Amino acid sequence: LAKKVKPPFVPSIKQPTDVSNFDSDFTRLQPILSPPSQPSSLSAQHQEAFADFDFLLSSWCVKL
Repeated sequence: LAKKVKPPFVPSIKQPTDVSNFDSDFTRLQPILSPPSQPSSLSAQHQEAFADFDFLLSSWCVKL
């Protein structure tokens, strides 16, 4: 990923949660969380290793 090609358009973003570059047809929809269509490809041993793992990047959090 040498980033040698200049992008044709670089959107301006006012804040991390700025969605002004997305069409309102998409931003007005309620998000729907659905289970994956295929079962996890991790073995039971690997799934157990991450059983209590949780991560949330604090910079993605919106303070209420």
